[in-house]
Amino acid sequence: MSQAKGETVTDLEGLVQHAISKICDLDPARVHPDARLGDLGVDSLAAAEVLVELEIALGRELPVDVLRRLDDADTVRAIATELEAAFGGELSRPLP
Repeated sequence: MSQAKGETVTDLEGLVQHAISKICDLDPARVHPDARLGDLGVDSLAAAEVLVELEIALGRELPVDVLRRLDDADTVRAIATELEAAFGGELSRPLP
């Protein structure tokens, strides 16, 4: 995924970007970390599908408390930050 000069992407952000680009059929270059989900066309149905995609990619079910906190996430980075806060270093898994 191409990023703006000087912008770094965490593994979790990359995972979220990949899930959104796959579910919403978007060019991955459009799905940058600070992209607002609504601007990418992520509605409630797409959000549910993205979460399922993330569970598959992570190899684990997201706990209910994490899912509730994700309701307030409005960017790719916010989703990744919530996942990092919930799981910390437990999510050391290579990107697909």
